[in-house]
Amino acid sequence: MVLLKHKQDQRITSEGELRTIIPAYTKILDKRILPELDKYCLELIEFSKLIVSAYSDSTIPMALLSSRDVVIVDNKTISLPLTCNDISPREGTYASLYFLVPGVGHGLRVNGEFQHHEGRLALKIKSTYLHCARAAARADLWNKSKAVDNQLTSSKQFILASPFLIMKTMNEVCETELSPRGDNSGFVHVIDQQQLFIPERPGNKVAVSARNILKNEAVELLMLVPGTDVVMNVHGKASLTENAQLLDLALVNNKRPKLGVLLEQCRFSLTHCSAIQQTQFWLSETHVNPDCLTRFSKALSAHMNGEGMLGKAATPLISAIVKNDMKNLY
Repeated sequence: MVLLKHKQDQRITSEGELRTIIPAYTKILDKRILPELDKYCLELIEFSKLIVSAYSDSTIPMALLSSRDVVIVDNKTISLPLTCNDISPREGTYASLYFLVPGVGHGLRVNGEFQHHEGRLALKIKSTYLHCARAAARADLWNKSKAVDNQLTSSKQFILASPFLIMKTMNEVCETELSPRGDNSGFVHVIDQQQLFIPERPGNKVAVSARNILKNEAVELLMLVPGTDVVMNVHGKASLTENAQLLDLALVNNKRPKLGVLLEQCRFSLTHCSAIQQTQFWLSETHVNPDCLTRFSKALSAHMNGEGMLGKAATPLISAIVKNDMKNLY
């Protein structure tokens, strides 16, 4: 347990303050966002086995779906079961999906709004984009030696064992975003019974989650532990902090994060997940060979620069940037 001093004075309360810590990003990165599913998105969905779902309706917790639950209707529509955790989202509910391919580091984020259609939910897509492999690499997520054999019966045990989570944030109009976080097991630090600290590792500087937290403090986590079919949901109120005591907890290779997320008034819930029972994603025999998918750098270059000569010319540069990012995880 950490006794925090001057907690309030260490909080970041504006995007101007945030950008003194994380410099503004190159606006060309906005081109990575597409309004529909392209062939690279569809390819990743084809191989995905676990899908995280999140909703702007706070009464519906984040959940894990299996690939059999998801149907691609067309490049603007994804069909899902009508209910999630026995609750059916209302028409117009904003939602996000994150597609995971066991054995492959990068994932796919999809945002949109729900409509009811023929006894199922139709997610009308507003934005899609591929997410880099850094979080899964830091977590070493697909390494079966990381699997936990013992039963995890408390929220604290689960937090100490978890190397990976998906964070849901929302903007000022409650449009959802999902972002993975991964590191060595126990990277989420327990401050006390209702407070957690999550370090912010290097990213693409877009800082979508951080910017959302400045506008909407409601945050939810879905935490995973390889080796168990239990998942943990955490609801809380988030703030950005550069508190030195907390940042010192997150030192890796003598490198300290520049900021982190302090989650307060936390509520915890442990549940069994049938999608994990079906997948057992930590087993090597369930993994997809990364060579079956288009390289992340090539797909990202096509998203940002098109399929023509410019896209082809930019691929080596994008590839070099991605390789550098993967070598500098901290």
